[in-house]
Amino acid sequence: MTERTQSIGRCLAIDTSSSAMTVAILDNGKLLGEVSSYAERNHSIGLIPHIQELLAKLDLKPKDLQTIAVGQGPGSYTGVRIAVSVAKTFAWSLGLDLIGISSLEAIALGGAVKARDFNEMKDPNEDKSGRGTTWVVPLLDGRRRQAFTAVYAFEDASPVTDDDALSATWREILPDGIRVIGPWTAQILSLIADAEEGKEPKEILFVGEVEGFAAELDQFAQEWQGLVNQRTYGIEAHYIGLLAYPRLLQGEKAEVHTFVPNYTRLPEAEANLLAGIVTKKGDH
Repeated sequence: MTERTQSIGRCLAIDTSSSAMTVAILDNGKLLGEVSSYAERNHSIGLIPHIQELLAKLDLKPKDLQTIAVGQGPGSYTGVRIAVSVAKTFAWSLGLDLIGISSLEAIALGGAVKARDFNEMKDPNEDKSGRGTTWVVPLLDGRRRQAFTAVYAFEDASPVTDDDALSATWREILPDGIRVIGPWTAQILSLIADAEEGKEPKEILFVGEVEGFAAELDQFAQEWQGLVNQRTYGIEAHYIGLLAYPRLLQGEKAEVHTFVPNYTRLPEAEANLLAGIVTKKGDH
């Protein structure tokens, strides 16, 4: 069991990068409470009340917080901006340390933990040692057959340790990006084929908004001989805070005034505007 000898105090963790609006408070990496709801259009008016509700439930005041961790995307352009704006306001007004966490990494970690818990319920006596490497592929629907996605990995079916601390084996394989789902699954197959012997994954776990990519994921499962699993999962702020904990302990933090979301791509209106400008220039 990991001993926690250092302290960052209480951390407010928030994310609005998807249809989930989620808020958690952790004390040195341990979850104290969490409030989540699913109504994307209400993020702008619901986030502050969610924070106030959770503070009241835990009998805390804003001044009792020491840090704030925010899902900085990628995901919904407007959603990501809402959480980051609120986080910066809290950090500046209360003098809190601020850190940005990949929303996709939090989806990957949370989805992996839920999948592990489900498997343990099915077979509580299973020997998990020597299970090998699992690659976790988070998916958020980016429309037009695109997904906000990445690849993470962990060993022996344990993305967290016995005391719910982040596993030392948890790591990034490929960073956040927006990718067309068909070529993306083909790229994952190529990565597996190119992996060093003994370091290739034993399982690929797709988590997040997997329903919209059912055909491509089924095709992937047919083309790869290893274990393929899928799990629908909505982000929970608990995992934003859990990922933030070791980084805050190491002194990592963002500069409040220059901190920006990870949009990954231009918002659609701006992209269309730029495309129109390029087209007009090409006509001359």
